[in-house]
Amino acid sequence: MIDDGGRAMNAYAELARDLWRAADEARFFALPDRERFFADLGDRVEARVVELIPAFAGAAPSGEPARCRDLRLRKAKKQAEEVAYQELIFSQSVVEPELEYAS
Repeated sequence: MIDDGGRAMNAYAELARDLWRAADEARFFALPDRERFFADLGDRVEARVVELIPAFAGAAPSGEPARCRDLRLRKAKKQAEEVAYQELIFSQSVVEPELEYAS
């Protein structure tokens, strides 16, 4: 998907957009400039994932086979995504805090 600025939204932006839309469609559609908002959010998530991967991957063992390196890096990316999702997507509720627990 392309935002109003002509940029393509990355997969992280599309995930955030879909989750927010499912959580509260009325507020989702009321967001001003939502395509740019989600494109920017997706870029922030991607940058955070790239930042976290080295910490989760650790140092490569001496003589590590390519297959093992690929598995280690994929695992590190998944862990980095989980952290980034929690920090940047799931922590930003689209539901009013006072309404979350209302009966």
